[in-house]
Amino acid sequence: MVVQFGTANDINESSIANLVDRFYSRVREDDVLGPVFSRVIGDEWEPHLEKMRAFWSSLMLASGRYKGNPMMAHLMLLPRIGAEHFDRWLNIWKQTTAEMFPPLAAAVFVSKAETIAERLLATIDSHHAYLAATN
Repeated sequence: MVVQFGTANDINESSIANLVDRFYSRVREDDVLGPVFSRVIGDEWEPHLEKMRAFWSSLMLASGRYKGNPMMAHLMLLPRIGAEHFDRWLNIWKQTTAEMFPPLAAAVFVSKAETIAERLLATIDSHHAYLAATN
């Protein structure tokens, strides 16, 4: 399946893979996000990239390739990640999508990423508030 946006830069498996690879290359170099990913992923980048390619393929193309639970993966991170991490993640995502896709396609990627970030952060905040209240 290919989502058509009326340009040569349609969203497909190849363009998603290129986006994910470029984005995470930047994340690895980022002062805020790089250390978090380094701690969690270490040298196992290729499995993570493949998982993220499948994730975005499932979101953007309804491919059903992703099998996982991103909420639990982010909820269990210690030390806790917060708004500053998600803000930085979104800024890099917006920059990367804007460089690689026409505005309409980039906006779809960004909208989905914003929704994901909002849900993850809200759940992480709620979980930690619950833990603090019960301890």
